[in-house]
Amino acid sequence: MSNFIRKSLALLTALSLASLISCSEKKESSSSVSELSVAEGEFVTDPSEPDLGAYTVNENGRKLYYDPEQYDASLVEALEDYFVTFSENDFDTYLSMAQSDYAEKMEAYLQKDFGYGMQTSFEKQCESLRSNAGGEFKVTRIKVEAPSEDGTEGYLKDLGEIFGDDTFYDTVVANTDKLHDVMFYIMAEANGEETLLISEFEIIFAEKDGKYYMFG
Repeated sequence: MSNFIRKSLALLTALSLASLISCSEKKESSSSVSELSVAEGEFVTDPSEPDLGAYTVNENGRKLYYDPEQYDASLVEALEDYFVTFSENDFDTYLSMAQSDYAEKMEAYLQKDFGYGMQTSFEKQCESLRSNAGGEFKVTRIKVEAPSEDGTEGYLKDLGEIFGDDTFYDTVVANTDKLHDVMFYIMAEANGEETLLISEFEIIFAEKDGKYYMFG
């Protein structure tokens, strides 16, 4: 079983991002960042942080680090929107971004095994992220890159085992235009300090009709 799958299953079992964060690098203060003038859609590399690679600044003022020849901007912004739901405690938007087959199965699984549903699970995730950030936080930077190997099929089949549904993977594939597996990093600001909130974690996107949906 891949490291990606082990961490993802630990997350599902704990029903909290606490396990995800414990597998990531601990909170760190960011180095001082030289503020470059960047037009929306323009990519630059900060000479004080060359290892982070090129980034662009979107209309929300967040720095997005990714290769535009490898990833569509809408995919990276979907990841941004997803994590903003945690910082803003926005369950309705979070639920709208969950892949429909996953949301249905996860709700039933949580109710059966834990006595609560996705909203309570979401609230636990928000609490874990706030704790790790050191308080209320806002997402400041997102970095996306390719994982060393694609774990999509194994991850979704393991989810099917958790749900007791050996057709889950096939159902998702049938209802999806394309699946994407990406590695990501999230930086956030809390109490005036920017920290590394999540590091080197993978997420699966289900692309359908030009929109992106999550499993988590």
